[in-house]
Amino acid sequence: MMTARSSAMAGFPAAGMGAAMVDRIWHGGEWQTAHPLKIVHVGDFFFSLKKKAPTQFSVGGKLSNGLIRNGHHVINFPYRDVARSGGWFGSRKMGRHHLFRALKEFVAFSAPDILLLGHGYMIPPFVIEELRQQQPGMTVVQWNVDALFVESNAKDFAARHQVVDASFISTAGPVVRQVVGEKGHVGYLPNPVDRSVERGQAFALSYPEADVFYSCGNPARLRTICGRDWNMEEFCETLEERLPPSVRFAYAGVRRQPYVSGAAYSLLLEQTAMGLNISRRADYYLYSSDRLAQMIGNGQLVFMERQTGFDRIFSDQEMAFFSSLDELVELVSQYHKAPTLRKDAARAGWQRYHALFNECAVADYIIGQTLGTLPEEAHAWRHLTNL
Repeated sequence: MMTARSSAMAGFPAAGMGAAMVDRIWHGGEWQTAHPLKIVHVGDFFFSLKKKAPTQFSVGGKLSNGLIRNGHHVINFPYRDVARSGGWFGSRKMGRHHLFRALKEFVAFSAPDILLLGHGYMIPPFVIEELRQQQPGMTVVQWNVDALFVESNAKDFAARHQVVDASFISTAGPVVRQVVGEKGHVGYLPNPVDRSVERGQAFALSYPEADVFYSCGNPARLRTICGRDWNMEEFCETLEERLPPSVRFAYAGVRRQPYVSGAAYSLLLEQTAMGLNISRRADYYLYSSDRLAQMIGNGQLVFMERQTGFDRIFSDQEMAFFSSLDELVELVSQYHKAPTLRKDAARAGWQRYHALFNECAVADYIIGQTLGTLPEEAHAWRHLTNL
């Protein structure tokens, strides 16, 4: 029987540390490392000096939680806030040199085994190279959940890939190597869930507040859905017109509803039965915004395009996959009329996603994949990523 930790592709060669550093022991019902690593995690976490920052579901925060729960010593370094604190008028741009100095000083002071860079667009390659020279025994890893079909994101990710030991990105397939080149270790990063963060169980509600959730930060920016480019105001209006009038929508940032974050956003996730997971494109294998984890992690039945490739990991009894607008309308109508069927599918998707991609499993995968210590049977979904 597979556990939450035993669910994926051959590991990377060790980069800077031996396999003995991550021998596992069974402790408190979980596999933990017998030799904890010290990890400085540079990223965004659950707090930000920026007002109304959408940090409550931060991927960086969840990964740090997983690393800590796996037994490692993790020190969070909130790089954007460090830059803001050293810049005139709280400007990140004007505080970047303060950030570089502070990071170098802290790495020298703490001497971590691993420097983990989350996004890290403000940490240019030359600074990473200086950090490596300063700490020659340190392994450097980057992770990123931004879309590679955005040229600036791809350029930044590829530039840092040349100076780190391993890179992880929330896109899979051959396109990743086309972006970063053939050299270096690169792996797929699933959007993690965390039971202490995604706390809702929408499938358990007898009377949810709404039926379909959709959030969009910029509805005017076109999204390609089933081969057609859509303004999301137009798409949502079309969907409303074609669905039964009894279907209630919970919107954020679209259809005259304000974009929300924090507790208000969390409430929408927890109190809505189903959710539309629509990224800007569906043709980048296994790419999704981190909203996927937020929706399914809170127990919503998630609808997403079959073209994403997630149907290779999840069944039609765990997610609702569609290949056309007609099929989407049919599926939403079907599950709306059959709440027991909808609850069963949502619960199954919630259980499987939490088993495969919980914060501890994803953190274990990142460390093991980087250091080349994962057993062949661990994280079995790795074999589907084509990396």
